[in-house]
Amino acid sequence: MKRTIFAAMFILSAAFNSLCFAQTNKQVSLESVCEQLASHPNTKGDFTQTKTLQTNGRKLKSIGKYIICSEGILWKTEKPVPSSLILTKDTMVQISANGNKSVMSGKDNQIFSNISETLSSVFSGDVEALKKNFICEFSDNENNGWTLVLTPKDSTIAAVMKSLELSGFTKPETSMNRLVMSEASGNTITYEFINQIYPKELSTDEKQNFIVE
Repeated sequence: MKRTIFAAMFILSAAFNSLCFAQTNKQVSLESVCEQLASHPNTKGDFTQTKTLQTNGRKLKSIGKYIICSEGILWKTEKPVPSSLILTKDTMVQISANGNKSVMSGKDNQIFSNISETLSSVFSGDVEALKKNFICEFSDNENNGWTLVLTPKDSTIAAVMKSLELSGFTKPETSMNRLVMSEASGNTITYEFINQIYPKELSTDEKQNFIVE
């Protein structure tokens, strides 16, 4: 009798734990992650970019700072060669080390435009825009991590970019810490994001970056 009760309690406990685990996992979804990221109007931090060449495995590294906000995205490379890349909804601006500025329509560089739109969709919580342009595969794990693999539906984008993989954590607060772009050529570009902060307002100088003249 005792063995039967013990066995029943064990099974009930196992079932309860499984249910709790399932409910915990259920709370973490693409929608919930995007919603949490969208709760921050501005995201700033440092990045490391590593491009790995498929032909010889050579790795090309650069470091810098970034801003993601409602106005757009700023990638400010500091090393090895200073430069800035500013992506807004309609425009891409490149600024070289000597200050020369090149302004292009987002339509002229569909890859960068697509990445900008993707990150903006993630950080604004626009899940429908993501699903419209990508096949979305979302997963989470018991270590509070999440991963989103985006495969482009557009054949023009797919001819250059095979996929985008975004990943991060849900605790202590939801964040995106890594982005990997797999190119159709076999090359990969990996961004690691660290020292992230979420200011309510950008400085006047930071806002100036997104004013295209």
